[in-house]
Amino acid sequence: MVSKDDTWERIYRELAKCAYCGFCEYACPTIKYGDFRRQYGPRGRVNAILFAMRQGIITIESIHSIFTCLECGACTLHCPAKIDVAKAVRYFRALLISGRVEIPERIAKHVPSIKRR
Repeated sequence: MVSKDDTWERIYRELAKCAYCGFCEYACPTIKYGDFRRQYGPRGRVNAILFAMRQGIITIESIHSIFTCLECGACTLHCPAKIDVAKAVRYFRALLISGRVEIPERIAKHVPSIKRR
């Protein structure tokens, strides 16, 4: 689970604006990386972060989706709500790397850059 602080609030406020319209996915260069699986596009990343923040659900696939984002901002240009997914991903990565997001040991051992508690 994520400790609620200013960074958490910024990420949550930004991503809560998402209407899941899908306009962002056309612009994303990494959605092809995952053979067009949703978690490798902006909507999938938004969902992965929100699931982690709301329910504490973190999987190895959600971690991969967060760390495969190029942070290019192409999705923001096509988003009607102007959600800055790249910025949210950057902040969430910082929470993961710093250990402020609790990650199950079975997942953390596969991601060496994440601190373990």
